[in-house]
Amino acid sequence: MKKKYLFQLAQDLVLTAILLSLFGYHLYEEITHEWLGLVFFALIISHLSLNTWWLKKLFSGSYNGYRILQSAVNLATFLLFLTACISGIMLSKHLFAEMPFHSTTDFMRKIHMTSTHWLQILVGVHLGLHWKAITNLLANGYRLDLEHWLARWLIPACWLIIATCGIFIFVQRELLPYLLLKVDFAYFNYDEPQAVFYFDFFAILIALAYSTRFWVWYFLFRGKE
Repeated sequence: MKKKYLFQLAQDLVLTAILLSLFGYHLYEEITHEWLGLVFFALIISHLSLNTWWLKKLFSGSYNGYRILQSAVNLATFLLFLTACISGIMLSKHLFAEMPFHSTTDFMRKIHMTSTHWLQILVGVHLGLHWKAITNLLANGYRLDLEHWLARWLIPACWLIIATCGIFIFVQRELLPYLLLKVDFAYFNYDEPQAVFYFDFFAILIALAYSTRFWVWYFLFRGKE
């Protein structure tokens, strides 16, 4: 595997881990949450710099349904990322507390809460749109046989089980109201083990990714097979 692709893969894994950690606001001290946010911001900029080819081709070539969807998701994800970062910086109680733009209003807190939860949704969708490319990248880099029964049946079955858990977890944790601006104060279970929290939100990401893969195939590619 080329070093660039290996670096991209490692970077995306770190990004995912930090994103999950940022959702675990109650698992760390506030200042740790803010530092993680800054690292997340820097890694996103690095991620974008490694994918400038996509930006260069944005206004060239023809657009089919899949490319329209992919471009819309990428742009919406970037806007949500900016909203979450800007609102987070304004809410900062440590690193940027003395800045003139500092604001701890209920409106700003609600904007930050809502944008971060929508960001989780679109990151999962983004992952689903690139799932096949990631799979092929790993297969080519490590010479894995995608026709082997492990790759064709066992591994997808494991992902499907995790995705199914993610759907139930999303409902159980009552996350939908966060997306609809119906929550004024986030609820955190301070007695919850870190491992449970990380698995739950990772499972939600996988559920979003697998759901995206299915619906994209159903609406855009089913008739072409």
